[in-house]
Amino acid sequence: MLNEAIEQQVIHNNLEIFERIEKEIRVASSEILVAAAWFTDNDLFTLLGAKADQGVKVEVIVADNKENEKLDFQELIRKGATVLKVKNVGYGMMHQKFCVTDRKIALHGSYNWSVNAKKNNHESIIATNHKGTVDSLVSNFLDIKQKANEMKAEPEKRNIKSLLTSIFAKKKDSAFDDTAEETISPSFSHKPAEVQVEKVSQDFRTEYEKVLDSMIAAEVSNFDRGLLRQQGYDRAKANNGDAQVLTKALDSVYSVFINEINVVEDKKNRLITKIEEQKTKSIIAQKETLELQLNTIEEECEISKENLTTKIANLNSQITINDKEVEGIKKIKIPAVEELIRGLEEKVKIAEREFIKPALRLFELIPVAILTAGLLLYIIMFYSSAAYILLFSELDAKLQEMSGSPIEPAEVFNPEAISNALGKGWSATFFIFLFVFLPLAFALAGRFTQKWKSIVGMVLIDIAIAYKVAQSVHTVNYLGGNVDVKWEPLMVFKDVNFYLVFVLGAGGLIFFSYVFDKLMSYFEERNPNMNFIKNQVYLNQLKDEIQGHNVTVTSLKEEIEGFEKSSIQCRTEILICEAELDMLPSKRLGLIEKKKTESAIKIQHIDITTDIYKSHIENDNLPISVDSMKDRINVFLEGWNDFLHDEYAVAKAIEKSSLAAQVISDWQEQKLNNNTLDRRIKA
Repeated sequence: MLNEAIEQQVIHNNLEIFERIEKEIRVASSEILVAAAWFTDNDLFTLLGAKADQGVKVEVIVADNKENEKLDFQELIRKGATVLKVKNVGYGMMHQKFCVTDRKIALHGSYNWSVNAKKNNHESIIATNHKGTVDSLVSNFLDIKQKANEMKAEPEKRNIKSLLTSIFAKKKDSAFDDTAEETISPSFSHKPAEVQVEKVSQDFRTEYEKVLDSMIAAEVSNFDRGLLRQQGYDRAKANNGDAQVLTKALDSVYSVFINEINVVEDKKNRLITKIEEQKTKSIIAQKETLELQLNTIEEECEISKENLTTKIANLNSQITINDKEVEGIKKIKIPAVEELIRGLEEKVKIAEREFIKPALRLFELIPVAILTAGLLLYIIMFYSSAAYILLFSELDAKLQEMSGSPIEPAEVFNPEAISNALGKGWSATFFIFLFVFLPLAFALAGRFTQKWKSIVGMVLIDIAIAYKVAQSVHTVNYLGGNVDVKWEPLMVFKDVNFYLVFVLGAGGLIFFSYVFDKLMSYFEERNPNMNFIKNQVYLNQLKDEIQGHNVTVTSLKEEIEGFEKSSIQCRTEILICEAELDMLPSKRLGLIEKKKTESAIKIQHIDITTDIYKSHIENDNLPISVDSMKDRINVFLEGWNDFLHDEYAVAKAIEKSSLAAQVISDWQEQKLNNNTLDRRIKA
C-alpha cells in the first residue's frame, strides 16, 4: 500500500456522485462503512441490502431524525447488516457524510444519501484511495460507533488494568474456592458485559492462555498410551466385549486421570519454570513486535509527508498554469475577438445608412453604349447574311443556271442579303431577322444562367451555322464550276470558310455578351432596389460574422470558468493536504501511543495470566482441557475395539463397537450435563 499510486477525484455533478457511490458499493467485496446524516435514497438502500445478502459486512450510522424513518432499516438488520441511529456523538448532532469500501476507497464530502441531494442540491465529494484519508475515516467511523454505544451503555467507565489487578487480588483472597474460580479465571469468565477489552487484546490473551494450557497438558496429562490401550483390551476380554460394563470401566479411567493431575512438588517446579520461560519469551517477542510496528509507523508517516508535499507542489503548479491560461484568454484572445466585433459593427452601421445613387460616369458609359450598339448591328448583319446563305444561296444559283446566267462565286458574307430577302417577300425577311435572335439569345443567356453554359451554347450554335454556311458556299461554287469536288462532311476541317464564319460569329457574340453586361452594370448600380438587396445580403453576412465571434467569446469565457473551477478544486485539495500534513505529527503520536498502549496491555496480560496460572499450580488447581480426558477414553476404547475385532467376525465386531461408542457418548454427555466433572477440567 505504501507504493500504491494515489488516486483522487473531486466530483461536483450530483448524478456522477451517485453513480460513483453506486459503483464502489457494487464492487465492494468484504466491508462497507456508511456514515450519513440523512439517508432516504431507496436505490442505495436496496443496493446495501443486496451486498448484505452476498455476505459483505455492512455497517450504517445515520442521524436519529424523522427523515431517516422513511426507509425500513430493520430490513437491513434482518439481512445481517449493522444499523446504528444516533442523535449526537459528543457536543453536536451527527453530521457526517462518508463511505469507506473494503478499507481501500473513501468517498467523503457534502453529499447526503438522500433523494433531494441526488436531484436538487449542489453537492461535491472527494473519491480517494489515499491510505491516510481512508484510515482516518475508518477511525472516525469506529469512534462515532464507540461513543454512540457508550452513550447507550452504563455510564460507569472501566479501566482494564485496575480491573484485572483487582481480579488478581480477589484471586489471592479467595483461597481458590469454586465461586471465586468462576469469577477470576480468564479461561472460565462468563461475564463479557462487565469487562470491555479491545478485541486485539482478547485475542492475544486467549492465544497466550492456549500456549500455557498446552504446556500444562503436555507436562501433567502425560500417560502411557500403550498401557491404557492394553487395559481396554483386557477389560473387554474379561467381559467378552459386553458394553454394559463400560460405564464402570470409564469411571475407573476417569478416577485414574484425576489422580494423575494432582501434581507432585517436582512437577510443580518444572511447570512454574517453563511458564516463567514462556512469559519471558512472550514479553521479548511483544517488545520486538512493538519496535517493528513503531518503525513501520515512522516510515508510513514519512512517505505520507512526502506524498502530501509532492501533491501540494503539483497542485500549486496546476494553479499557476490555470492562472496563466486565464490571463492569456482575458488579455489577448478575448480583446482580439472583441476588436473584430467592433470593426464589424462599424461596418454594419455604415451599411445601414441610406443608399446614395452613384454618379453617372459618362466617359465610360458612352463608349460602352456605342460599342454595344455596333456589336448588335454587326450581329444582325452577319447572322442575317448567314441565314440568307443557308436558305436561298443554292436556290439562287440553280435559278441562274436554269436561266443561263453565269453563277457568281459565293462568299461567307452576302452584303445584299437583306435587300434580296425583301425581294422574296415579307415572310422571308421576317424569318431572316428572327434567325438573328437565336445566337443573340445564347449571348445574353449568361445573365440568367451560369456564364460557362452561355459560352458553350454560343460555340455550339456558331459551329453549326459555320458548317452549314461553308457547305452552302461550296455547293454554289461547285454549281458555278469554281470547284470540281462535291461537298463531303469531312471537308469542313480543311475549308477556310468554316473557320472564318466560326471566328467572325463566335467572336462577335462573346464580345457583345461582355460589353452588354458592362452596360447593364452601370444601370444596376444606379438601381435603388438592386442595391438594397445587395446591401441586405452584405448586412446579413456581417451579422453572421459578429454572431460567430460572439460564440467564440462565450466559449473563451467558459474556458476561463473551467480553469477557475479547476483552480478552486486544486486549492480545496491543497487545504485538505495541508490539514493532513498538520495532523500528521499528532496522528503519528496517536498511532505510536496506541501501539505502546496495546503492547503494555498485552505485556500486562502476560504478567497477570502468568501469575494466575502459577497460583493455580501452587494450589493444585490446574486448568485441564476436557480434551485430555476424552483422549484417554479414546485410547481405552481403541483397546476395547482391538479385542472385538480379534474375537468376533467383522460385522459382529462393528456392531459391538458401535454399541460401545454409544455407551461412551452417553457417559460423557451425562458428566458434562450434570456438572460432575472435576472443577479443574475446562469444557
